[in-house]
Amino acid sequence: MFSLLYYFLLIISLAIFIYGMWRKWKFINIGLRGEDRTSNFKKRLWYVVRDGLILFRLYLRESKMGVAHFLFLWGTIIILFDILVFTISIAIPDVFRILYSSLKLSMTIAAVMMVIGSGVTAINRYIIKPSRFAKKYEFAKDDDLVLIVFILAVVFGIILKEFVRFSELNNTSLPYIFWSLHTILILAFIAAIPYTKLLHIFLAPINIFTKSERKAGVLRVSPSEEYMGAITPSDLTRRDLLASLACMRCGRCQDNCPAFSSGASLSPMFLIQNIRRLERVLSEAGSSGNSGSGDGDNNGAEDILLLDTVMDMEGIWACTTCRACMEMCPIYVEQMEVLVEMRKGIIESGEAPPDIRDFLTNIQKQKNPWGEAKFKRDQWAKKVDFEVPTVKNNPEFEYLWFVGCQTFDNRNKLITQKIAQMLMDLEVNYAILGREEGCCGNDVRRVGEEGLFQVLMEENMRTFEKYGVEKFIATSPHCYNTFKNEYGLDVKFILEVIYDAIKGGKIKFKKPINKKVTYHDPCYLGRYNGMYELPREILKAIPGLELVEMPRNRERSFCCGAGGGNLVREYPGEDRPNNIRAREAAETGAEVLAVACPFCMIMLEDGVKTEKLDDKIEVLDIMELVWESAFSEEKVEEEKIEGEERNKLDSF
Repeated sequence: MFSLLYYFLLIISLAIFIYGMWRKWKFINIGLRGEDRTSNFKKRLWYVVRDGLILFRLYLRESKMGVAHFLFLWGTIIILFDILVFTISIAIPDVFRILYSSLKLSMTIAAVMMVIGSGVTAINRYIIKPSRFAKKYEFAKDDDLVLIVFILAVVFGIILKEFVRFSELNNTSLPYIFWSLHTILILAFIAAIPYTKLLHIFLAPINIFTKSERKAGVLRVSPSEEYMGAITPSDLTRRDLLASLACMRCGRCQDNCPAFSSGASLSPMFLIQNIRRLERVLSEAGSSGNSGSGDGDNNGAEDILLLDTVMDMEGIWACTTCRACMEMCPIYVEQMEVLVEMRKGIIESGEAPPDIRDFLTNIQKQKNPWGEAKFKRDQWAKKVDFEVPTVKNNPEFEYLWFVGCQTFDNRNKLITQKIAQMLMDLEVNYAILGREEGCCGNDVRRVGEEGLFQVLMEENMRTFEKYGVEKFIATSPHCYNTFKNEYGLDVKFILEVIYDAIKGGKIKFKKPINKKVTYHDPCYLGRYNGMYELPREILKAIPGLELVEMPRNRERSFCCGAGGGNLVREYPGEDRPNNIRAREAAETGAEVLAVACPFCMIMLEDGVKTEKLDDKIEVLDIMELVWESAFSEEKVEEEKIEGEERNKLDSF
């Protein structure tokens, strides 16, 4: 009788599980196919082992929770395996007799692992309470229930182990009571998987397996010529819909999002969870069914707009495309890229906010985000006491120095002039385009204007071909990223040139800089291109300089707020990202906040002034620090000698 009841409950549990998984499969199939996510099978399988089973990626980001989740996961796997063995043993009792000792030991180990794992998780969630739990997702109804079911299943399992002795099964009914409670909880757990956050146990490994093989700095390409961006659920890719189901609401993306931290309506976690809710919305509307073709022609899905359903207009444009959400996600959810696809849809629909339209118009007409006249692009070069080589007067140049749009900003103009002098002194055979220089299009693409980006790239490539450019030097990480990753050019970042000169002995530091300095990692240099240590090595090479780190550094660096078109916008949050970052820098006790990006210079200098920290910390480009230590005294001496020679000539 017991075995029949067990199998009956097991069949019901599996039927509920299979039905739920079938619904999820149908939901995923309303999406577009997107890019290939199955090539390099062995490599992808290694990702699953490393990040899905060993949880190495999570451990690197949060070691304590990485260990807790590892114990929790493997405790669950062992328990489920033991249940499978027990299910078989009901029909074949000898299996249980043979494996009893092993099952007893494995269940003890699993129970201990799950107690520790769930205990650490509960302490973290309810006592320590990291900031990511400060704003709970409105529809997260199963967080507490899932944890309670796990804990109860473990408790009943432990009690059962203590009471049950194989030889005593016929002597008392007490073990049956505990076994029944334990079994019911486990079967309920299995049935609940497709309907709760437990689904990530199955789908997270698949999500990891289907991670993008693109470089971090390369955005998705449009799946077809007819694609207009992500406007309805069927415009999302299957991988996006899968990721929404695999997401377990851990909140690490939200914790590191500058938009969320500033008080804007954007939460990358809410975005993905709202996409997950579309399955229920479609089901409630009676339109979740489709042919399973995955061609995006589901009528029900096309009746729902993503805008305001999964994210409002403010949240969509508050994204700085810093990539922190994607960097911190343990299972490779692509929150930022979904937002970029939604931006494409808004741009194509003609509904972009006025400031975004102005931003794009300025770049289209004047090739810079401020709308300054193109003829002003090379004016910085006319205010130095030497001739800056151009492609016309130095046609045999080795490197084209793509100066960038920052020369329209007075603060960055001074830095650019110093860079020009350093390149001359280092005998780098370079040239600039002057007024022929355009916009690289990096941020144009990230606000969703794919058409304008393609136009800019074609214009730039024609200009490069016209002058036979083969190698580039970029001053801005934004230009560096797009030339390297999306144009596919041979490009060096300016700090790489300086680093090579230091190693080669061409730069000799003379003047000590006896200051405490903290360094801000630019998103497009760090998370996009992995250049974390080189800027620090340059700073460490400067005599007298003491480098101190902000708590959020390298891949965890907090964005200044300029990316994704926000450089020229009034940021919507109550506490802007650049102000937050300025405070973080000042709290280190540093006298200098060193940057390596013109956009970061603009934003962080403004943040320091807004926060009234001018008397505590100064924002300087790394190139300015190199100049002060290696070049400034030399220039003063040269000017002194030139002055004396002029006086001698005058005396004749």
